Formats: sequence, structure tokens, C-alpha cells
Amino acid sequence: MRGKLKARAVLAGIWSLAVVAAPVTAVLALPAVARAEKAVAMPGPPCDPADAAQVRLRLNITGMHSGKGNVTITIYPDDADHFLDGAYKVARQILPVVLPVTEACFVLPQAGHYAVALFHDENDNGHFDTTMLGIPAEGYGFSNNPTLYLGPPDLGKVRIPVQAGDNPVSVLMKYY
Repeated sequence: MRGKLKARAVLAGIWSLAVVAAPVTAVLALPAVARAEKAVAMPGPPCDPADAAQVRLRLNITGMHSGKGNVTITIYPDDADHFLDGAYKVARQILPVVLPVTEACFVLPQAGHYAVALFHDENDNGHFDTTMLGIPAEGYGFSNNPTLYLGPPDLGKVRIPVQAGDNPVSVLMKYY
């Protein structure tokens, strides 16, 4: 009887871990976001508010736990087959954290739909760190601030329309 109770307790513990870790491991499927260059990458042309034809994506990132490290921001095209594939990124910036709001501006090649993925590289090692269990050790976020369940968000959940002029987007950094 004691053996059955012990086995049941172990299984309950494993199940609890799986339920907690499953949504968290979804973040691990962010290969393009998870590896950032050590310097500002693909900064692009400067945002010019006087240029009405310029397609500008202005990000306000909030919810960072500390002012340490950098935020790596990657913009992806409207292509579900290559979403989160770093080889297909439109732009990337690595910026120092500014509290309470870190701001970024991207000049995009044309109006259309895009997706934003980012992470807080708190220890400034150029990687999205996880624990031994695969749980994110650093913050992350996406455009539209979706709730993650059993995998990374679909492009449809993070896809945003971008037109000529300023396009403000707010992203809330999430931590586990």
C-alpha cells in the first residue's frame, strides 16, 4: 500500500511539473529570438517623424524586472512558414534597458503585417537563458501580448498591421 501511495505521489509531482513546464517550454521554440548578436544588429535608417511616407513601428516595452542588460527585438514578416526563423527576420535591434519604458523605433520596408518578438537579456550574454528544466530565466514578449500555452504563439496571434507613418505598439515583458 505504501508503495502505491509513493508511486502516486511521484506521478502527481511529474504531472504538476509537466503542467507548469509545458507552457513555459513553448518559449524555447524561439530560436531566432534566443540568440542575439552582442552589438546592435541591423539598426536600419533612423525614424523621421517628418517623413509621412516612412513606415515606422514604434515600440514601448514595459514590465521589465530590472534595468540590467539589453532588450533584443526582432521583427518578422507576415510569413507563417518562417515566423521565428532568424534567417527571415526583417530587422533586429539590441538596446539597453531603460526603466520604466524601453522605446524602440524601426523603419520597415513597406506597409503590411509584421510580428514582433523580444527578450530581456538581463545578464547581457547574447542568449535567451532558461533553467535546467527549460523554464525561461529571462523575460520575453510578443506583439499583441498573447498568452502562451503549449507552444509558441501562432503568427496570427502576434501579427500586427503597419501603415505609413507612426505605428505605436506596446509589449509587456513576461517572466516565469
